[in-house]
Amino acid sequence: MKKITLLLFSFLFISGAFAQLILTYRNNALLPGDTIYTEEINLVSPGGAGPAQVWDLSGIQFTGEKNTSTISSSARATSIPDGLHDFNTILSDKGYEYFYKIDEQQSEVVGLFNKELSLSLSDPILKLSYPMFYGKSIADEFSGSGVNRNKSGIAISGNYSLEADAYGTLILSDRIIKDVLRTKIVENKIQINPCNVYEIKTTIYSWYAPSARYPLISLNIREVKNNGQDPVITTTAVLNPAMCNTGILLTGSGNGNIGTASLILYPNPFIEKLYYNYFLRKQAPVTIELVDMNGKTVVILADKKLQDEGFHTGELDAVKYDLKMGVYYFRFTLGDKLLVSKVVKM
Repeated sequence: MKKITLLLFSFLFISGAFAQLILTYRNNALLPGDTIYTEEINLVSPGGAGPAQVWDLSGIQFTGEKNTSTISSSARATSIPDGLHDFNTILSDKGYEYFYKIDEQQSEVVGLFNKELSLSLSDPILKLSYPMFYGKSIADEFSGSGVNRNKSGIAISGNYSLEADAYGTLILSDRIIKDVLRTKIVENKIQINPCNVYEIKTTIYSWYAPSARYPLISLNIREVKNNGQDPVITTTAVLNPAMCNTGILLTGSGNGNIGTASLILYPNPFIEKLYYNYFLRKQAPVTIELVDMNGKTVVILADKKLQDEGFHTGELDAVKYDLKMGVYYFRFTLGDKLLVSKVVKM
């Protein structure tokens, strides 16, 4: 049974106001021939939900674990669960093969296979409905059956929900990515084996950039109960470096970090306007100046201005201040800490 719910906004409003936040079949469906490389990170909290979020992940660290997933067409299938025929895409990930039926309206999982089990879903899992945008949610129930490696029968059933529950700005150690959309998946599944009954709850948070086909970051929280025992909880998170090199990126040679602040300058060199973006991890006085090659201050953009924790933006208008071509220094002072970045006016 499939349900699609539109929360908070109508589609027309979202299309006009937040067009960059829409996931579509053309831009975000699994694409046969793609290979997805991810690296495990130490992310443990999904952060807040709602509009205009700022997720500060500048302190994440890599664990050293890496993973490669591949996407292929139905023509490349080698081991197909019994009774499964209607699929067109296969995602191979960590020893599993997930069989998808994908079209311009939706993406469904219709079966899966690994060395331990083979399952065909008589009622597939509606994984994603297109288009998907902030405030939209889908809900689904699924069921299926199959066999384990000993050819004993297995049955599964459960419910699945997905909501695009947040959008905002993602801060990494070397860049700031704006207009990020986050989705939240909750799947509750019961798997009945010959000798065990597993109750499995999986919660997945994924962050997307407008021009990135696959998630930049995914956080997976999994709770497994075996025959009613206390749940075993595992948490894993991965980052896709290739997706982090796409989207709306605010980059430049003036990037830097000092204490409790991160700074981005762009473009550099600049012609008419130099944009600056910074994130404060706590309230602090900020001074922003442009200094020439002789050390003379030519522009004061902020003078010990007390600013709140969060994301701040601004611009330097070269025409307004009659800036000549040449090399300048952008001085960003936070309390007693100083960051100086060279910028070039063309």
